[in-house]
This record gives sequence, structure tokens and C-alpha cells, in this order.
Amino acid sequence: MTGEPARPFRRMLLLAVVVVLAVGGAATRPFSWQATVLVAVPVIVVSELAFRSRPEQIPPTVRLRRGVVVWSTLLVVASVWEVYAFVRQPDWTRASELHPTLSTLLDPALEQLPLRLAGWLVWLGAGWWLVSR
Repeated sequence: MTGEPARPFRRMLLLAVVVVLAVGGAATRPFSWQATVLVAVPVIVVSELAFRSRPEQIPPTVRLRRGVVVWSTLLVVASVWEVYAFVRQPDWTRASELHPTLSTLLDPALEQLPLRLAGWLVWLGAGWWLVSR
């Protein structure tokens, strides 16, 4: 038996998991432990799957090196900003206007449930796209 008939089922299962995660995430209160769990679990699972896979070796080129430098720099700068802003908050359970994190800056745009759901779907889709490359 080949793996071909299982592909549509696996895609539908993956889509169902993504929708359940997005609906659950959209229904949680920001900065709650439930929201944290709904972020941490997919990150841990997908990271484990990504680290297990053995991608083909890509020959290093100047363009690839430049891309790695640019994206790594952006990732480090965004991470440093996020950690600094989070640590400087007077209360870690409430957003601070003086030291906004990315989540705090996005909160006004994601207050309504449909937009929160769309935000979760975009986040999960972007994460899957990055891991599957």
C-alpha cells in the first residue's frame, strides 16, 4: 500500500489542528497561561519535527550568506527588543505602554475575535511556511 491515499487525510488532519489551535488561541485572554500554552505547544512540536528532519545540503553562495546575515540580524534585533521590553515592564502579567512588546503593539488591531482568529491563522501559517522550507 502506498502513502498516496494518506496524504489528503494528513492534510485535512493538519488543517483541523491548525483551525482548532487558532480558535482556541483567539478565545483566550492575551498574556494568560492558556494563551502561553497554545503558543508553546505548537512551537515545541514543530521545532522538534524540524530538527529531526535532515534537509539536503545547500551549497553556500554569496547570496545565501547575505540572506542569512540579513535575516539573522533582523531576528536578533527583534528578539533583543522583545526581551528588553518584556523585562522592563513593571508587571509581567499586564502590558506596559512605556515598554511595549510586539504583542502589546498588535493588541489594538487584534481586539476583535475575527481579527484575533485571522492573526492566529497567519501566525500558524507563517510558522509552517518557515519550517517547511
